[in-house]
Amino acid sequence: RLQACGYDVVGARRSIDKLPADLPGIAIDITRPATLAALTQHNWHAVIITLTADNFTHEAYQATYVDGLKNVLTCLKCLENNPLVLFASSTSIYHQNDGSVVDEGSETQPTSFSGQAMLRAEQLLADYPAESCALRFGGIYGRGLGRLAERLTEGYICPREPVLYSNRIHFEDCSRAFVHLVDLYQREGALAPNYLAVDSQPTLLREVMEWLAVKQGLKIEDLHDSEAPVRGGNKQCNNTALLNTGFELQYPDYRSGFTALLNKA
Repeated sequence: RLQACGYDVVGARRSIDKLPADLPGIAIDITRPATLAALTQHNWHAVIITLTADNFTHEAYQATYVDGLKNVLTCLKCLENNPLVLFASSTSIYHQNDGSVVDEGSETQPTSFSGQAMLRAEQLLADYPAESCALRFGGIYGRGLGRLAERLTEGYICPREPVLYSNRIHFEDCSRAFVHLVDLYQREGALAPNYLAVDSQPTLLREVMEWLAVKQGLKIEDLHDSEAPVRGGNKQCNNTALLNTGFELQYPDYRSGFTALLNKA
């Protein structure tokens, strides 16, 4: 998407053979600072950081999202002109679990190790000497029907009680949001410290799963209640701030996103 907008783009990851064939690559490992010297060979205008921990443990999240990000930012601070940094954060930084609405001004006191790691990462961004912005993504979906559809085909559905709100965003809208903010920064030179990046319809998880079940030809009465998922919490994320920058979602709700996936299946 960035290339299509006329930007010169370089991808950096441990395994550059996994990058698109037409994308120049730099082999780095953010947990090994010595490999990051390659980042100082370019005068970047913007650096987009999307990380994935090796596993869902405190140690892996600390090594990736805190120590790893710190290594990257330390490297970028050495450049003559510090670039814009955009970071893929998470709605896990919110501790609210009562179905209430949260936005960029809501308190963040996460109790999970994953949320705490993300909050520390955002604090590192706040100390970066140039412009930085964290996109707090909800549950990312869109590469196949995903775990919800899989659970349904296995015969399980989220129970009606306790009530559980879910927030999601299609992966195409994730990438579009990054491009939008790079463009916005080029035009106006300033961004908010963070944006909630979710679609426009926080929805009860039970409702989403019932809709998916019907679309897949499954009978609700044949499905068995399973334990409600712990990750994701129970809150309604408000995306107004991101939309007010002029960003338009391609998939503004779960129906539009999953319908596109079902049509491909």
